[in-house]
Amino acid sequence: MKLIAIDLDGTLLSRSGVISEANQQAVRRRQEMGDLVTFCSGRSIHDMEELSKRNQLTCPMLSGNGAIAFYENERIYYHAMPGEVVRELWEITRSHGAYVEFYTNKGVRVFRSGADLLMHELAEVLPHDQSFTREWAKREIEIQNEQFGLTYMDSMEDIDFDRDEVYKVFIYSFDRQKLHRLRKLFEPRDDILITAGGWTKIEIGHPKASKGQALKQLAEHYGVAAEEIVAIGDNLNDISMFQVAETRIAMGNAVDALKDISTHITKDVEEDGVAYALENYL
Repeated sequence: MKLIAIDLDGTLLSRSGVISEANQQAVRRRQEMGDLVTFCSGRSIHDMEELSKRNQLTCPMLSGNGAIAFYENERIYYHAMPGEVVRELWEITRSHGAYVEFYTNKGVRVFRSGADLLMHELAEVLPHDQSFTREWAKREIEIQNEQFGLTYMDSMEDIDFDRDEVYKVFIYSFDRQKLHRLRKLFEPRDDILITAGGWTKIEIGHPKASKGQALKQLAEHYGVAAEEIVAIGDNLNDISMFQVAETRIAMGNAVDALKDISTHITKDVEEDGVAYALENYL
């Protein structure tokens, strides 16, 4: 039995957020062959469950960049962040005027003013940064608002840290300098782990929460040998998965850092690269 970990955004999901029929069928064929397919994403557990339900795909899920392992109502593990750490991260982020989301067991908690904050920031940044378009940025904001399981709040007092179990703090910005300053403040800490799924994002979780550690724990849980682990991804937060997997498949649209450590490079996400990989490289 192989354990096949598949990233979602930029990998299994098309740029419009759809799992193609070809990718769905390829996943089901591997499951019918006895392999254990798992989805591994920075997305929230509620969002991943909804995506799986819509596409009638049932498999273990590694959520929040590996903070949670969940399968058929079984919580395999859950790495929540201490409340005092989350508050500190929030205070620092707020002082820099950055957009932030809190991933909890009750859904993704977002400030009601979040979308307005991003639009205001966009208006300030675009005249000085021509590396992206307004249309692309507005679509990115829409994607954030389309997540399943969003719950809006007015203040941090709306989060009960004992009850809600925050497992990820997600910071989003179009201001590269702002993100650089925040990252420099966060990087020296040893009570958090920082990952990123793209240049606009800083994703912060428990020190034990990474896709690589999650994949390793899942393999141990199901008794899968290390040489039978497969990872498919496209971005920087997939590097830790590749460091664990024997077979490492980078998407055609993957960042160079991931391609450099891959054993195979498959087709682009819009060309059903996952289906091609599952059918030709395993």
